[in-house]
Amino acid sequence: MTLLTPEVRAILDELDQYTDPDFTKARTMPPAVYTSEEFYAFEKEAIFAREWLCLGHVSQIPNNGDYFTIQVADEPLIVVRGDDGVIRVMSAICQHRGYPVVVDGDAGTTKQFRCAYHYWAYGLDGSLVAAPEMTRTCPLAELRAETALPQLKVEIWHGMIFANMDPDAKPLAPTLEKLEPEFIAYDVANLKAINHLAYPNQPWNWKGMHENALEPYHTSFVHMGYHDVAPASMAEFVEWDDSDGQIMHPTNYRWIDAGFNPTGKSVLPILPNLSEKRRSRIMFASVLPTVFFALSPDQVFYFLITPESANTMTLRMAWLFPESSLKSPGFEWAFQMQNAVNQNINDQDIHSNTRMQQGLRSRYARRGRYSWQESTLPQMNRWLTLRYKAYAEKLAAARAAGAR
Repeated sequence: MTLLTPEVRAILDELDQYTDPDFTKARTMPPAVYTSEEFYAFEKEAIFAREWLCLGHVSQIPNNGDYFTIQVADEPLIVVRGDDGVIRVMSAICQHRGYPVVVDGDAGTTKQFRCAYHYWAYGLDGSLVAAPEMTRTCPLAELRAETALPQLKVEIWHGMIFANMDPDAKPLAPTLEKLEPEFIAYDVANLKAINHLAYPNQPWNWKGMHENALEPYHTSFVHMGYHDVAPASMAEFVEWDDSDGQIMHPTNYRWIDAGFNPTGKSVLPILPNLSEKRRSRIMFASVLPTVFFALSPDQVFYFLITPESANTMTLRMAWLFPESSLKSPGFEWAFQMQNAVNQNINDQDIHSNTRMQQGLRSRYARRGRYSWQESTLPQMNRWLTLRYKAYAEKLAAARAAGAR
C-alpha cells in the first residue's frame, strides 16, 4: 500500500506553513488532516504504530489472569496480567487465520485465550498452548516454537499502562518530566479506576477530541454556567519544547476545592496531601495520541481516545480515586450527582465536536488564527507535525533505496 499518495503529500506540504508552538505565529491545521481517509491511513503508521499508546490503569487488572481488551486504529489488543504478575500487551489476532481471540471491550479473568474459530489456544504470555488437528501438518512442539501472539513494548508510568507497536521505541518517561510531579502529587499509581464507559462511533476525528479537551477558550461559551468556577480567563500555559511528550495546562479556580456542580464546591473527599496550589486549580493534560487527563482536588479523570477512521472514533472514560474516597459515606450518591452535571457538559462537547467535523468538510474551511486561550493547540500541532514529517522522510528514503 502506498501511503505517500499525492493527496497525503499535498497535506504534508501545507504543514510547512504556520506550524509554530507560539500561538501568535501558528495557524490551525489544514482541514484535510481531520477529514481525509488517505491521510488517516498514513497517520495510523506515522503515529499509532510508533508512539506510546495509553490503554488503561493497572487497577483494572489487579490479579494474575485478569485482562481487558481495546482496539486502537484497527489493532485489537489484549492487556493482561500474567501468571508471573507481569503486565503484557499483545495482539488479539490468532496466528492461524487471523481470527480475533477476544472482542473489543471484553474483560475478565482467564487462564488462556482461545480462538473460537478453530480452538487454537494461547497462554497468558501469548505462547501457543493448543492447536487441534495440526499434528499431520507438523509436530506441536514445532508449531509452538514458531507461533505466539505478537507482543508490544510496555511501559507502566505511574499506574497508567502504555504500549508501543515499535520494538525500537525510545522510553516514554523521560518525555513526561513536566507532567510527572502532578502524577506523584495525586498518587495516580495507587488510585483505583471505576465507572468505565465506552462510546463507539463518535462522528469526529480523534484529534478534535484532544483539541476540545485541551483548550479553555470554548468553555466560556459552550459551557457557560457549568464551567464558571474555572473560567478561561484564569487559564495558564506551560512552556513547551520539541522533547515534550505531554501537552498540558492548568486553569485556576475562583476558590479552593471548587467543583463542577451546582454548589460550586467539591462534593467528594479531597485527595490526601495535595498542596493548596493544587487544590486551587484543575490540571488538563494529553499524552498523545490516546489519553487525556483532568486532575482536580477530589479525583483524576481520563479519556481514552482511539480512532476508527478519519471521521469516527471511540471515546472511553474512567475516574480514579483513592480507596479512602471509595469507602467514604455517601460516595456513590455524590459521584452520581457529579456525573449528572458531567453528562450535560459532555453532551455540549459532543454537539460541538460533531458540528466542527461537519464544518471541516466545507470547501470554505480555512486555516485560522489562535487565541491565547488556545495556546495548547499549536503545541499539539507541532508534536504531530514532527512525527508526520519524520515518517514521510523515512518512507521517501526507503523508496529511494529501493529504486537504486
